[in-house]
Amino acid sequence: MRGIAILLVLLRHYIHHPPLIYFGPQWGWIGVNLFFVLSGYLITQILLRLRGTQASLGVFYARRSLRIFPLYFTALAVYFSASAIVSHPQPWKTVLLYVSFLHAFLPPIWTHPVIVPHPFWVVVGFSVLWSLSVEEYFYLLWAPIVTWTHGRRSILYAVCGLVLLGIPWVRFFYPDPKGGQELFIAQADSLAAGCLVALLLDQFGARLLPWIRQRAAWFYLAAIASLALAIWIDLATGLTKHSLRDFRIFNTADYSVLWLAWSLWLLAVLAVAGGGSGMARALRSRSLCFLGRISYCLYLVHYPIYAVLRQHMPHSLALVLGLTLSIVISALSWRFFEGPIARWKQERYRYHTPQDPEAPLATELAGTPYS
Repeated sequence: MRGIAILLVLLRHYIHHPPLIYFGPQWGWIGVNLFFVLSGYLITQILLRLRGTQASLGVFYARRSLRIFPLYFTALAVYFSASAIVSHPQPWKTVLLYVSFLHAFLPPIWTHPVIVPHPFWVVVGFSVLWSLSVEEYFYLLWAPIVTWTHGRRSILYAVCGLVLLGIPWVRFFYPDPKGGQELFIAQADSLAAGCLVALLLDQFGARLLPWIRQRAAWFYLAAIASLALAIWIDLATGLTKHSLRDFRIFNTADYSVLWLAWSLWLLAVLAVAGGGSGMARALRSRSLCFLGRISYCLYLVHYPIYAVLRQHMPHSLALVLGLTLSIVISALSWRFFEGPIARWKQERYRYHTPQDPEAPLATELAGTPYS
């Protein structure tokens, strides 16, 4: 599913031919919401499995930090160095902003003026980092709630319910609807939706998954219908959103429909995981799994690489070469940088539980060892 999410993001950033724009690329941004729903589910699943274990919160944060920080700060070092080399060093405000991940709490009208707009590909690189800031503060806020409440479902259900019901209204009344789309407060309901899926499966999974498996086709259809509704809302409010009213309707409704669509698809996929259905086989394909494995680095590097190439060659050539270079760099990063760190993390910060809490449900259902 991560492979699908990163493909949608690539479509959004790479395909700009007008005849193709309405056949996918225009709505590739919905892949970011899929990332959020997946994160909410996976992180909550891990935290729920750690209930009652000693020092679980510290180990959790150490593992998350080792997964996110090395590559993230490497990317920042490249961006800041590149700006300095071309005699446009980024001001200390920009450094502080991105080192602290605070850009998910400050609207772009405040953050963008502090970024030196040279070179262009550095600014483009900064533009995708907002979602990582959202993820980091989700880890920071949600993990203590699950841990300190000992995973009490009544409290966690209440928190998720409040977020799912309240955040759309926050988006509606936010003073700058356009500028608020990349804030933590604007995307928290997609994360909460994934958390809710994990809670439901933790409590009712033994009965719920077989029931969904028998009706998986209906869940797929409902997910497709919800995605179609999200696209229709985007079109109905105008792709350029000329008025404040258009932005408010879009922000209030569209993101809520998206988390519903991705949650339904996630439930259906989890129900058929490990089986022989067409969806299960498709999502187990080597190409998608490979893209999912390298998706973090691919997310960070693909847009700046494309921006550089677009300045020196035709779009079609920049697309092919940019995609190739991005995949090669991401694969090398996993092989020689992220992978070794992940293996060291597994050895140094191991969860003291009979079962690895990070083992995906698909692996458990298939009865195969997790690696």
